[in-house]
Amino acid sequence: MQIAPMRSIGTVALVLAMPGLIPASSTAGEWRDQELRLHPEKGYTLQQTLALHQRFDLATWNSGNDIDFSRFAYLNTSPFFPHAWIPRAGQVAKLESTSDPQIGETKAKTAEGEMTLDEWTAGHLDGVIVVHNGKIIYERYPRMRPTDRHIWWSVSKSVAGTIVGLLEEQGQIDVSKPIQTYLPKLANSEWSGTPVIDILDHASGMTGLEADDPDAYTDPQSPYGLFEASLGIQPKPPKTLTPTYDYITTLKRHKPSGKRFEYTSVNTFVTAWLAETVTGRSYPELVGEMIWQRMGAEADALLAMSPEGAPGAHGLLNTTLRDLARYGMLFTKSWTIVAKEKVIPDSLIQKIQQDGRAYLYEAGMLKPKLDDYLGEAAAFQTRQWDFVMKDGDFGKSGFHGQTLYVSPSKNLVVASFATGKGYDTWSFARTIAKSLK
Repeated sequence: MQIAPMRSIGTVALVLAMPGLIPASSTAGEWRDQELRLHPEKGYTLQQTLALHQRFDLATWNSGNDIDFSRFAYLNTSPFFPHAWIPRAGQVAKLESTSDPQIGETKAKTAEGEMTLDEWTAGHLDGVIVVHNGKIIYERYPRMRPTDRHIWWSVSKSVAGTIVGLLEEQGQIDVSKPIQTYLPKLANSEWSGTPVIDILDHASGMTGLEADDPDAYTDPQSPYGLFEASLGIQPKPPKTLTPTYDYITTLKRHKPSGKRFEYTSVNTFVTAWLAETVTGRSYPELVGEMIWQRMGAEADALLAMSPEGAPGAHGLLNTTLRDLARYGMLFTKSWTIVAKEKVIPDSLIQKIQQDGRAYLYEAGMLKPKLDDYLGEAAAFQTRQWDFVMKDGDFGKSGFHGQTLYVSPSKNLVVASFATGKGYDTWSFARTIAKSLK
């Protein structure tokens, strides 16, 4: 077994680890019976770990077709991909726990019928936490340990949007200006002329679509498929253009910007690239310096990177569940519990709550799905958040059921990790928010 090398990058470290851990004599079949009895909430044995490593397949690791392996990968991405290490700093912000049994009895509609949060959690979630007025009132870990780092998937996008928002508040970015103002490399591309705010709001009009492209996740030659291949998280077809920064310049425009909410991770990558260029700092450094080291995180964060050093800003952040909740608390009155100074200014929170464009959301393909999960229509989406409700609550989804729900008015955060079905958690989060005073 080779020890993975580590090299420092400013305030972060890039971890290079490879999955070649299986003795030649081992076979996946040897451990199959044991794997069927996996209990990730208790951790993985050496034998289970070796067997699961042997099953790694770059083409299918995040498909969810093999739930045992996908869950293992979501809890252990660093052995399979290069990672930037984002260290915590200062004193841990301890979260007081005051269990409220009524929260677990909250009923909501799901695709499987009405059930309680306890039932939903036991059946579908890896972990869930509810924080109200700065205290944990509900917390469960049916398929992971509290200390495990789980992948955020697209909940990560909110971090990129927040960093650009903070730079905007500092006067370093004007979101009304075209992207080439800050990214000259895009001046001769079809991105030229696109206002920064349209990129933040997934209204760039560029290709690389996900939900709006039926082939996005199945065709490795689709613009989105090639994007993931350039990052190294899917197999690279012939002539895949790397690094990702170069690939982004080749994307085509399929409609004018500012017309419709069209979800695509390439917008998030450009958002992170924008922040890097304006500051001269790497994206993992920015996450650490502007957010992670300014709150009392309990653990270091990990961010998967491409082999060429491009950040997986769109979905590859990995943290504990409590640290995801702490991040959400920065947008509420409970920021005083997790930070010594206000990290997210009220002016930025107000922009999230008030400045979205309803017509973009109304025209978007995701509106019916999000509204159904929430049980009511959202007002709009903006700044990399999936939805903003009429009462100012907002949230972000991630692939396979990751959720972060923030209610500034109710001083509430609901966060969950999942592997597979998890989006109905929105229904529970919204129900809880409306029930609290």
